[in-house]
Amino acid sequence: MVLVQFQDEELNFTKFAHIVLGEFPKALRKAFVSKWDKTYGNLPGHQRWDDSLAVRNLFLGAEKGKTKVPTHLSYNKWDCSALFRATIYARSFALNRTSRHYKTLSDLYVKPRNLSSGSFHGSLKSPTGNSDETFALAIDQLRLLRNALCHPSSFELDKLTFDFYLKLAKDAFDALGVSTDGIDTISRRHDL
Repeated sequence: MVLVQFQDEELNFTKFAHIVLGEFPKALRKAFVSKWDKTYGNLPGHQRWDDSLAVRNLFLGAEKGKTKVPTHLSYNKWDCSALFRATIYARSFALNRTSRHYKTLSDLYVKPRNLSSGSFHGSLKSPTGNSDETFALAIDQLRLLRNALCHPSSFELDKLTFDFYLKLAKDAFDALGVSTDGIDTISRRHDL
């Protein structure tokens, strides 16, 4: 058996991939459930998220029957793309949901920032204290980091970039109220 010795930059990339592919979906699921429960959990005819087919159909109904989120599957099977669609791109959490001209959280809080390609949000905190804005920016930050992993120029990350990505991810988790323990554990490992 031949052991492969990774360079530090290759190991950084592998750790980052492990964080994005393993920890991001967990955080996004927690954020989605929290948002669902706050928005719909106490409304008549709705219920808190329990991942049953009935509650997934309520989500599908809130999306007016049109979504790329695979509501026929448990949300534990939803990947990051589906979870982004279920949160910042969802009609369910748009303001003025009853209007024909609804605006998703992305429309309201992400698009106006007009980030250039390869950029990240400098701050995730809403300047006005708006929890929907902070939520949208944190989710979008995870989306931007996921895109950085999925469209790399190489399979290496220097220490400075790796540390920067970790800080951005942890800031997003903090803004969403999700523990960063998983990120911390993976970032310290030397045996991936």
